[in-house]
Amino acid sequence: MSTLADSIEAFLKRREHWVSADDLCVVFQVDPRQLRSTDGRPGLCSAFAISGSKGFRHIEHCTEVEWQHFHDRMRKHGIAELVRVKTLRKRREALAAQPVFKLEYAS
Repeated sequence: MSTLADSIEAFLKRREHWVSADDLCVVFQVDPRQLRSTDGRPGLCSAFAISGSKGFRHIEHCTEVEWQHFHDRMRKHGIAELVRVKTLRKRREALAAQPVFKLEYAS
């Protein structure tokens, strides 16, 4: 028996062009977030499709330009997330090194 992801993949392969997330959600009765990776878990389309402003397209049918655009966007996003983590870690460590002042109130 086919899984939902297998059915979506077969659909995208047959279509051969971009399919909007809205169309996929209507056809397969899923929430848009289920199509993309969430909380480190792959989405329904993660293993076989690229995504963009036009929706989803199977990797078998994407052009080299579309692939490169997707690759560059994902790489840029990944780097930005790593830089953010590094920045926040340094700030957190600096806060931990600061003395904590407690105010005492007279009764």
